[in-house]
Amino acid sequence: MKLRELRVRHLLSIRELARKAHVSTSTIYTIETAKAVPRLSVVKKLSEALEVSPDEVDEFREAIAKALGEPLQDRSSIGSADPGD
Repeated sequence: MKLRELRVRHLLSIRELARKAHVSTSTIYTIETAKAVPRLSVVKKLSEALEVSPDEVDEFREAIAKALGEPLQDRSSIGSADPGD
């Protein structure tokens, strides 16, 4: 899911999410418009603010893959079964 879609589902404006996550509005805007890949610290803050796992957000998976130096996997190739089930 895209960050913008998730933010809208939570009924948050960019400004509200920025306050909740303690990041700038321009940071969220640049992520949502694909002008920048977020740093892992930003991924963590936004994930916590939205109460989601980072791997649920397309832009966050890209940031994690980039940080690990791995190619981004297609979401359909990632197992969807929860090992805890």
